[in-house]
Amino acid sequence: MTTETTALIPSDDTTLGRIAAALASDPRLRSQNTRRGYLADLGAFETWRAGRPISKLLVEAYAAELQHAGKSPNTINRNLAAIRWWARRLADLAQDQPIADADARAQRAEIVAQAERVAAVKDVRGERVPKGRHIAQGELSALLQACVDDHSAAGTRDAAIIALAWATGARRSELAGLAFSNYIPTGAGEGDLRIWGKGDKPRVVYVYNGAAAYLADWLALRGDADGPLFYAINKAGVIQVGHGVSDEALAQMLEKRRQQAGVKALSWHDFRRSFAGNLLDNGNDLVTVQKLMGHSSPTTTASYDRRGDEVKRKASRSLHVPYTRSRLA
Repeated sequence: MTTETTALIPSDDTTLGRIAAALASDPRLRSQNTRRGYLADLGAFETWRAGRPISKLLVEAYAAELQHAGKSPNTINRNLAAIRWWARRLADLAQDQPIADADARAQRAEIVAQAERVAAVKDVRGERVPKGRHIAQGELSALLQACVDDHSAAGTRDAAIIALAWATGARRSELAGLAFSNYIPTGAGEGDLRIWGKGDKPRVVYVYNGAAAYLADWLALRGDADGPLFYAINKAGVIQVGHGVSDEALAQMLEKRRQQAGVKALSWHDFRRSFAGNLLDNGNDLVTVQKLMGHSSPTTTASYDRRGDEVKRKASRSLHVPYTRSRLA
């Protein structure tokens, strides 16, 4: 029996290597963002378990510890999804092994049963209201102007990324993972952008007006070669053709542009929060916003709703109840 099939029991220095290889070879995980996220989450889990055998109770204890550490239900459930995937993968690998020895077959059966129990661990319940803030229209203008004032390839690229974040609600990792082929111009300065989001779920968002114009400026510099939509740019201002931007590079870029624009602290997720809030403020229904955000549940989308009691009063006033005066009144 190979160490691949016994990986459910012990942990060693090669475990992450096996996980990475399994992620790369799984045709069900087409999204690079999903593979990268699973690898990070499983790496944290492997460090935490420190060689202890994986079991349903151990995974539930890990989820409880994440809750105690203040992690959101969404974060915990993302970690659990990665662990369940790895357990199923180990079960598949074990079952694929041709084994003649009776003791080895019994060991394999135990590994498969153990993996199935781990794969049955349920998500934790509840939603936490996202932290952060909404970005004002004036702040967006200041950020874009800071990019425009930078007469370099980086300025052009950064304006396009910031504009897309505002106009599509894409996550930072989704922006970093975009490929040139994901964007399809539809004419008249517009385009469709296909995104592979959490859980390897695809969605299409739409790029109009200023966001499409900023992106067109960048594409004129970038060219039409296959590869990442947004290339890295070195300190000398030279475009690194074929090399994409990382999540960390985007974080550093936003902080740089924020300081140049004189805008108070913000994050990439604040663009996403503002995207949802603006759409809801403009009267778009919750299900439409949910689909554009790539949320699996409208409950998550509803947590971004910043509308107050006056909006709810206005909605209630729109309902008409016919009234006939009672003869006893």
